[in-house]
Amino acid sequence: MQQVLDMAESLKKEILNSEEYRRYQEADRRLKENRELYGRYNEFRRRNYELQCSEGDANLYDDEVNLVREYDYVLQDSVVNEFRLAERRLGKLMRAVYRIISDELVLDDEFLLR
Repeated sequence: MQQVLDMAESLKKEILNSEEYRRYQEADRRLKENRELYGRYNEFRRRNYELQCSEGDANLYDDEVNLVREYDYVLQDSVVNEFRLAERRLGKLMRAVYRIISDELVLDDEFLLR
């Protein structure tokens, strides 16, 4: 088990030193420099998350379109765009890592099925 944990620690260090993570950190720092923009973008993120998690709302598409329209001026900002791009690239890297780690693992999850 210790060997697996040591490899995970090594992988963490590689991710922390990756171009994707460095760009994410820099974009995050730049976004947070403008507290008003950061606050507005977080409002958008929070409301978007709430929409995504809502259940049974037949107007989800319309609600999303309206939310994007409402926050268009924030989403068009170059600092926000840089952050969103960096966040997507880091997320893509992390999904690939998770996929590689879990690809051939077979776990009994039948208890979740009804």
